Amino acid sequence: MSWRLLAEQAKKRASVFRDLEKNLEKVVEVAERLDPSCEVYLFGSVAEGRNLLSSDIDVLVATQARPEHMLDEMWRCGVRDPFEIHVATPDALELYKARSKLVRIG
Repeated sequence: MSWRLLAEQAKKRASVFRDLEKNLEKVVEVAERLDPSCEVYLFGSVAEGRNLLSSDIDVLVATQARPEHMLDEMWRCGVRDPFEIHVATPDALELYKARSKLVRIG
């Protein structure tokens, strides 16, 4: 991988983190369009305040919507790297809570 490509990727990631609130609002908007009763959480290193620019932005969508529909719509709407979208049923929410700090964003 060339240094120019790495520099471009670093700039893109820096931009996403700089506008994190706006980008998270987009994630919530897309999720709620498919399932108005969904819950959206930030977790992992970003939620814990220990992220680097190389970190993923882990987001959990607790929903009854089919995961493939949610992920396809996120991709179609431009929610991509560095976002890592996890889709689970509301029942699985307790498993995530037991393993990680969850910050509700929607």
